[in-house]
Amino acid sequence: MLLPAGGLFALIHVWYGYEPALAATDTGLSIFLLVTAGVAARSVLTSYFPQSGKLVYGMGLSVALAVFITWLFQQSMLGLIDEERYRSFLYESLPVRAGFNWLVIVSMSATFVLYEGFKEKQKDTQHEIDTVAMVKEAELQKLQLQLQPHFLFNSLNSINALILTQPTRAREMVQQLSDFLRTTLKRADEHWITLDQELHYLNLYLAIEKVRFGHRLEVQTEVDEHIKLWLIPPLLLQPLVENAIKFGLYGTTDKVTIVMQTYRVDNALRVTITNPFDSDMQPPEGSGFGLQGLHRRLYLLYARNDLLTTKAENNHFTVELTLPEKL
Repeated sequence: MLLPAGGLFALIHVWYGYEPALAATDTGLSIFLLVTAGVAARSVLTSYFPQSGKLVYGMGLSVALAVFITWLFQQSMLGLIDEERYRSFLYESLPVRAGFNWLVIVSMSATFVLYEGFKEKQKDTQHEIDTVAMVKEAELQKLQLQLQPHFLFNSLNSINALILTQPTRAREMVQQLSDFLRTTLKRADEHWITLDQELHYLNLYLAIEKVRFGHRLEVQTEVDEHIKLWLIPPLLLQPLVENAIKFGLYGTTDKVTIVMQTYRVDNALRVTITNPFDSDMQPPEGSGFGLQGLHRRLYLLYARNDLLTTKAENNHFTVELTLPEKL
């Protein structure tokens, strides 16, 4: 408002030759009424703004305020100034003042409407982002907690079988299962853990499986010591190893060796898990979490569909997991 105020003061004082005090009074009252009208317009637009006919509503409001403050300005100046020449100037300038007032009020109202619209758009966008994030988080939580029911049931059946014949091993397996489930629930609240922590969790799982399968199950783990602090999403490796155990031991009574390797490839962590399998045997029913659920988790976390690949050759099935570095 400083620039219009200075221009109006100069016009009245320099161009028309009125005294500085009169010019200052005219300018000060004009600006004060314009600011008041702007505040009033904002208050009205905040309290009520129609969904349809916004342009007509805004124009009508601006016209009403412009006419009102022009009339109020006229009455105020007529009461303050007795000079006849100024009064004549005042009457002649009223149409121009009204038009100027309307333009200023329209500009302030339009600026306010655009600003509020921008804020509303930002709010809607943020709400949409928050909603998508909440849905994504809920789905991740669901996928992360999908511990295969048949693993838990088989573990309980194994415990039941050991109670009479080997009670000491049964108690040991109960403790191992308790530790495993407690860690599973703890991991559900974490978004990122180190590879070393994930391997510790995997060892809890393998301790239970080795009680179930005894000498038939052997897992060889090759871990690059330099990447043990690599951050990864929790509960990724256990479903892959469980899948390897299920398909590796299915349909055979022989000893089965599963090999897991972890190493760095450029800016990514690579995990490969290989298990033997009999291509003539049909897989067991009920895949539970399975590779499909893991595919979905990886997509939600990394927005990529190429992080989990599989291949079968020479009676060996290999799963390859690639995890980009967390920035």
